[in-house]
Amino acid sequence: MFTAKRQLLEQDTFVAFGASEIMMSGLRSGSIEATVTACDGAGTVISNNPDLVQGIGDRMSGLIKTEPIKDVINGIQKFGGIVLDTKTAVIDCRWSKKAADLGYKKIALTVANPKTAKKLKELEAELELDLIVIAVHVTGVSKEEAQSLLENSDIVISCASKHIRELAKPFVQVAAAIPLFVITQKGKEILIERAKDIKSPILITTTELPVIPRHKQPL
Repeated sequence: MFTAKRQLLEQDTFVAFGASEIMMSGLRSGSIEATVTACDGAGTVISNNPDLVQGIGDRMSGLIKTEPIKDVINGIQKFGGIVLDTKTAVIDCRWSKKAADLGYKKIALTVANPKTAKKLKELEAELELDLIVIAVHVTGVSKEEAQSLLENSDIVISCASKHIRELAKPFVQVAAAIPLFVITQKGKEILIERAKDIKSPILITTTELPVIPRHKQPL
C-alpha cells in the first residue's frame, strides 16, 4: 500500500461484512452498478469491477488524503476503474455525479463525513439516483455528526463510536463487538446479497436492536 507495488485485484476477504465486501457482492449480484470509493495512490475511483473494488478496499482504513502514484493509477485504469483526478488524487465522494454522468444509477459509496452523506442524499433526489451510502471510519464523530450520519446513510459501520452505538435504531445489525447497522430497506437488500456469498454458517434471529454487549465494546 502507498507504493507502486500496491495490489489492486481481489484479495482474501478480511471481514465477512466489511464495506468493500458488501459492495463486491452487490456488484456481482447486479443490485448496484458501480461504486465510488477511495484508494491510496489514486484518490476517488469509480468502478464496476467487483474484484477491483475488493482489492482497493480490503484492509484500507481511515484514508483521508493521498498523492498520485502513476503505477497505481495505471493499474486501476487497466482493470476498468476510473480515477477522477490523476494529477491530485483528490478524495471527494461527490464525484458520484460523474458516475451518474457515465450512466450509472445504482451506486454505492463510502463516506466518513456527515456533511458529505447529506449532500449525497440531496444529489440522489436531484438526479433521481439510487444510492447506497455506507458510513465508515466514524470513531471520532460528535453526537451531532453521528445523528446526521445515521439519518443520511443506508449502512453505518460503528467502529469505536459511542455515539453511533447510543443513537442507532437499526433495521438489521451484524456483529456485536464492532456492530454494522443497517438503517434502510435497500441497505438490508444489499446486505442479503453479501450473506449469499458467505460460505461459513450464519445465525439469523429476531430481537430488539441494537444489541450492545458491554464487555465487547471499546473503552
